[in-house]
Amino acid sequence: MAKEESKYGFKDRAKAEESLELLKAEDHKYQMLTVRGLIGRAKRVLTLTKAEEKVNNIKAAIETFEKWLEANNTASTKNAKPKEAEEKVETVPGLGFKDKQAAEQTLKILEGRDPDYQKLAIKGLLGSAKRVLPATKNEDKVKSIKEAMALFEDFLDLFDREERGKQNMPYLSIELIRQLPTPSQPDKLAADFLDCYETVAKGNYKHLRTKAPKDEQETWDIIRNRNLQKLKPKGDEKLFDSDGKPTETHLKLAQWAYSPQVEKLKSFAASHAKSKSNPRKRSHSTSDGEESNKSKDKHGKDQSNKKSKK
Repeated sequence: MAKEESKYGFKDRAKAEESLELLKAEDHKYQMLTVRGLIGRAKRVLTLTKAEEKVNNIKAAIETFEKWLEANNTASTKNAKPKEAEEKVETVPGLGFKDKQAAEQTLKILEGRDPDYQKLAIKGLLGSAKRVLPATKNEDKVKSIKEAMALFEDFLDLFDREERGKQNMPYLSIELIRQLPTPSQPDKLAADFLDCYETVAKGNYKHLRTKAPKDEQETWDIIRNRNLQKLKPKGDEKLFDSDGKPTETHLKLAQWAYSPQVEKLKSFAASHAKSKSNPRKRSHSTSDGEESNKSKDKHGKDQSNKKSKK
């Protein structure tokens, strides 16, 4: 059991994606049973978890597993329908493990991207390299692949020692972002990012790894992370004011699809949506009241005129 737990897990989205990648080597029935089991365990753990960040990470893992189940529930036969084209995520080009140079190029390509994705990509390449190695007969090629693997293993070791996973900045859903007020000083680049996230990526942040602004080489995921690093609050800077509204800094973070306090932001968005609809009712009732007062005033004047005539 301990061995299985080390392979599959649900601590965050990256671990869930890694688990699904590992499960590809198993038969379909085993995959389904394992994923359902992981979802059940994750939901039980969720009820005992208090830290907001951990709760969000586990929820992201559950969402990943549930999406996989939905897509693979009927995929037990070879004739199962493929996923819709818009759901397919393009692979980041240039990643490889054929030699040390390819590994170095891979690490360079991954710089600035989401830490969870960096780890997932490197683990995936390591797994592929290990599968290719036994079938490779040429000694020079074997040596080259092993050199690449050594670089990847060093990267993963450093990644864990420096706890880079904690630097990951999960994406807010486009639906939540659109419910929030915009910053008083809008950022055009952030607006372009949101437009791409909503229209081109269709709300799937994974597509942003291969989408870039016009005439730019860097993809949106890298641009997002760099801008968030500049905006991230330092020290005890508050992200909500005394009225419970997100601060200007917080709204700017949200424009890049990130918030350190997601649940509180969701609560605000819900109340903000209600407050936007309520003024209409108040305005309508006020208008009715004004009409009523006018009618009364007119009626009062009529009565007064009648008395004066008498």
